[in-house]
Amino acid sequence: MKKIWFVSFLCAVMLFSAYAIAEDQGGTRITDALVQVGITEPVQLSQWGDTAACFTEIEGKKRLVVLEKKENVWQIIIDNPTALIQDADWPELYLESDISIYWTYLLSDQEVLRYHSSRNIDGVWGPVDQYYADSGYGEYTHSWITIWDEAHGGEIIRSFYISDRNDNTEMIRMDPLPTTWLGDHIMLADFDLRGFPTLIDPQLGAWFETDRFFVEACAILMPDFSYIKCILKDGAMHFLVRSLKTREKFYVIVEYASQRKVNLIMSSPLPEATYLGVENFTDSLWIDERCVTVQLLYSGKAGLEYIYDDGAYSKGTGGFLFFGDRTVWDGSEVPARTILYGDHPWGDITQMDWNNLPHNLDEASAQMDASAYAMVVNPKATDRLHLRELADKGSRSQGKYYTGTPVGVSAQDGDWTLVTFGDWHSWRRGYMMRRYLTFGQTGSALRLDISAMPQLDAGGKKLKVYKEPQIGDYIWHTDAGWSTMKVIGVIGDEWYHVWFPATGEYGFVRQSDLTEGNG
Repeated sequence: MKKIWFVSFLCAVMLFSAYAIAEDQGGTRITDALVQVGITEPVQLSQWGDTAACFTEIEGKKRLVVLEKKENVWQIIIDNPTALIQDADWPELYLESDISIYWTYLLSDQEVLRYHSSRNIDGVWGPVDQYYADSGYGEYTHSWITIWDEAHGGEIIRSFYISDRNDNTEMIRMDPLPTTWLGDHIMLADFDLRGFPTLIDPQLGAWFETDRFFVEACAILMPDFSYIKCILKDGAMHFLVRSLKTREKFYVIVEYASQRKVNLIMSSPLPEATYLGVENFTDSLWIDERCVTVQLLYSGKAGLEYIYDDGAYSKGTGGFLFFGDRTVWDGSEVPARTILYGDHPWGDITQMDWNNLPHNLDEASAQMDASAYAMVVNPKATDRLHLRELADKGSRSQGKYYTGTPVGVSAQDGDWTLVTFGDWHSWRRGYMMRRYLTFGQTGSALRLDISAMPQLDAGGKKLKVYKEPQIGDYIWHTDAGWSTMKVIGVIGDEWYHVWFPATGEYGFVRQSDLTEGNG
């Protein structure tokens, strides 16, 4: 917050100096140029060399005006009525030089919204970029920067940063969006801030997403569909649209990040009463009086994230069903006591039956198939089952696993079962004794009893999750996975084998990096 106020103070000082220069060196001629078009009371008139700028209001419309001195005569070269937020107070105008202009809205003690444009070597004022910062996160400032790039036919790049009080800045994510159509109103002369995907409500001090951007995107990317609504999520555009041919509604995710190619993930037809966004669940579909939330799982694949039933939640009979990779659990229980495991039909929106979504774990289980899986069940809660390299008790152990650990069943070998578990990051294969496994079946899920697994956490730190139980390559995992991270096994005296049911990821963490906690 201190940093933002210092910048604001510096801008105000420089603004006053620039205004004085404008009055002393060329104020009369600048004023004459303004008067010729009916601007008699310019707001924040500022000058740097042969460039000047001001705000004005004509017939209730706030405008940004830029002038240049050519052959010793001041001329208005830009008079833009769409570059300012009309229902906000005047922003602070600042000429950093004769080729760089800023206008900044101080939305609150903690929030700043700033626009910027520069003049290129051809003398043309170029694309406008947008910067938003919120210092109301304790010791940290969150900021979004939105710029336009001519690459790939034209694209918007939105980057999210977190910085501390010492100005140490980390870029958290960068989301490119296809915007080939935006070139017509991205240059300063024709810039329309409503053309950006997000804008600020100056009275509420909150982001909202602009329909204009998404309407134009829909028309270009999906000409056979009419626009209903869109949100930004998972670095992609999530649309609710209607087919012009069949009149059916569809949920469409527009991916763009991979190799800058547009990829459309289109759902199966939705119930007619479906709409997008309800109260606090702004990124949820409203289907059968429930919030149904879709997430991008990986490139080309999208599935359900959770279903929220307000009626069940208010009655204390559940309310949240969360969906992961081969998993379903009751999100009303933190941490979850039971996790359903097996193949399920809610991981692919292109094939989903939206009219047969489950209301509870029992209904979900009935639509799952666990015939290819088994669960470790030790005779005592304190016991752990060995994963052997070979089907022999004397074979080397690859780790000891808790009751509730799910495994894939590959083959049977007498008293032994060849099992696999893991993902592309960390794949494991070996033998477990058959009598300590409970096998799944078709038409039902395995109900994983995970109460024996220790509840550990990393004390709020980022956790290094390794591909193998040894120092080497690791994967960064943030707090997003803590609510479902499970310690499924122990590898020697130094390592834990961990599983993330929400994403289906596996890996290894050092035992010294985890402590007793609520998991």
